Amino acid sequence: MSTENTTNVTEAEDKATGMDVAATNAGTEDVAGTAIAQASSGEVATTDKPATAYITQLLQNTFEDFKKANDGLDLDFVYMGSWLVVDKKGDFVDKDDDTLKYKDHIDVVIGQGEKRWSLWGLQNSPEDGTLIVACKEKEDAIKQLTDWLAENPEASERYSVDDLELRYMASVVPVDAIAESDGIPKIYIMSFAPTATIAYGKYAMNVFRGAYKKLGIPARTGLTSVVTRLSTEEQKSRKDASVSWLAITFEAMGLFNPEDYKAK
Repeated sequence: MSTENTTNVTEAEDKATGMDVAATNAGTEDVAGTAIAQASSGEVATTDKPATAYITQLLQNTFEDFKKANDGLDLDFVYMGSWLVVDKKGDFVDKDDDTLKYKDHIDVVIGQGEKRWSLWGLQNSPEDGTLIVACKEKEDAIKQLTDWLAENPEASERYSVDDLELRYMASVVPVDAIAESDGIPKIYIMSFAPTATIAYGKYAMNVFRGAYKKLGIPARTGLTSVVTRLSTEEQKSRKDASVSWLAITFEAMGLFNPEDYKAK
């Protein structure tokens, strides 16, 4: 897509901090959740298990080693990686290092993830770019936000429990980072807005059902076995063509073979 920022944002998107690509809530997160649960964990019927589980095992080992090195700190995976975000131009960038830019697409393997009730700090607020809440259960998210607001009463003008949204948070590894010399590839965390969560679930189910057989991806394949291209594109509201936003799209590029990316 063009590198010029020509998009208009909805009120919901205007609240976004760049942590994810925001869009209006389609209200069918359960559909996405079902698809993700079925497709993301599926095994490849015709692919060797070592290749299938490579990224999953790599992430598990990395996170376990991290936890051991920080024993007793009770660190959550959503706080254990760098955030891959989308800037106003539609380029994927490293939130902590804006010199790391991946333009408007990046090829990754999605290793693991789960839905979280979450709340990000509003743009241009004191909490801008801060993950305030990220809980598996809505009740826990409400309690965490209520406690946080009690400690930060001035923020009650900006946030309420009605702002909590169910978003999919995923750990992704750029395929070009597999061969990092120190053995620890770049691991990013991404937060998908509600409609991106739905699109991701549909994509996962399409992979699982065999929609990409022409690319050599058999049916019943899980996303941990697939190189996925994340791209951004401008999408417009069906109700008002003057309203547009940047959305994430998902495209299968082929089966992931770790040997193709390891250092020679």
